Amino acid sequence: MSKPGYRIVADQLRAFIDEQRLVEGDRLPTVRELAERFSVPTGTVARAVELLRAEGVVVSRHGNGLYVRTFSRIVRSSPGRLSKRQWGAGLAIQDHDTGQRLRVVNVDVTEVPAPGTVAAALNIPAGAAVLTRARRFAVEDRVVQLATSYLPLEVVAAAPSIAYTGPGPGGIYARMAEAGFEPNEFAEHLIVRAPTSAEREEMGLPTGVQVIEITRRANTRAGKCVEVNVMILDSSVYQLEYLFGAE
Repeated sequence: MSKPGYRIVADQLRAFIDEQRLVEGDRLPTVRELAERFSVPTGTVARAVELLRAEGVVVSRHGNGLYVRTFSRIVRSSPGRLSKRQWGAGLAIQDHDTGQRLRVVNVDVTEVPAPGTVAAALNIPAGAAVLTRARRFAVEDRVVQLATSYLPLEVVAAAPSIAYTGPGPGGIYARMAEAGFEPNEFAEHLIVRAPTSAEREEMGLPTGVQVIEITRRANTRAGKCVEVNVMILDSSVYQLEYLFGAE
């Protein structure tokens, strides 16, 4: 089956970017100019541009056209990133994802009433106080992820440094382990959805880009849930990789 014309045009534009004939910040020609260049209808080019916009390859600037937006995807590889070999060695989970790339993390720690689904997972009454750690991750000056962890106060009392914005080497999982609440099992549930207006604004998402919402539960060997973490990822910059055996 032959590829639709708009996908061929999108592939050609991606190739220009990959070959650095178009680079970050370059303004794309108009739809009419591209239609003339590729000898296709303007409607075909418009669909190609919408596809690239949804992928985050190009971004609109109101009243000023389309611009190239290049960014090397972040490979989020599990279960390696959550293994004890990572945080037990004093390394941040995000180091596994981004390596040496410039990363900035803003952390806000506070107590809130537990939402119903969080309370059920933590086996506490709905509305009971929990500690939240809200993080905003930026890589190379681009906000790529928002994350909020919900932690039972019983665990916080045993490992008080997890209430600090900087809990120390290995992060909160290392501190939990030291206090006898070592995470032994993780479960993640993923959905892809449209961002809320607040998420779109905070992350600077182009029109059409979806987010990946990941809810993770961290359980001890005894089956106690010690964290619920809700993460919002920019789908145009992440590649999710899961490695598991066949048995």
